[in-house]
Amino acid sequence: MELQDFHFFALVVSLTGCAELLPEEIPLAPGADQVEVISDPPNSDVYEPVCGVSARVAALEVSEAVRQARNELRNQAAKKGATFVSIDDVTSHASWDMRGRTIVDMTGTAFRQK
Repeated sequence: MELQDFHFFALVVSLTGCAELLPEEIPLAPGADQVEVISDPPNSDVYEPVCGVSARVAALEVSEAVRQARNELRNQAAKKGATFVSIDDVTSHASWDMRGRTIVDMTGTAFRQK
């Protein structure tokens, strides 16, 4: 192995070692299918916020990463007895793991009836 090849190999190994291990598939937990994802907070006269929820997911397609992140928000909301999740923020960026994945970060607020 030539010195240049060794340096390239060392660079690839070091970058791969720093890659985040993010979930690519998040199945809905029991009861999470009853949690509805909405874009605006529900009526504050009827619903109260329960907690903040967040997800970080990686996938090859942005739409798939968004779907999996929504599943994670629904799972967290269901554990808190919420019926709605309002999405507050969504960001995405390319992964540095050389697999061509997109990382999606999503935050929201879980709500339940008063």
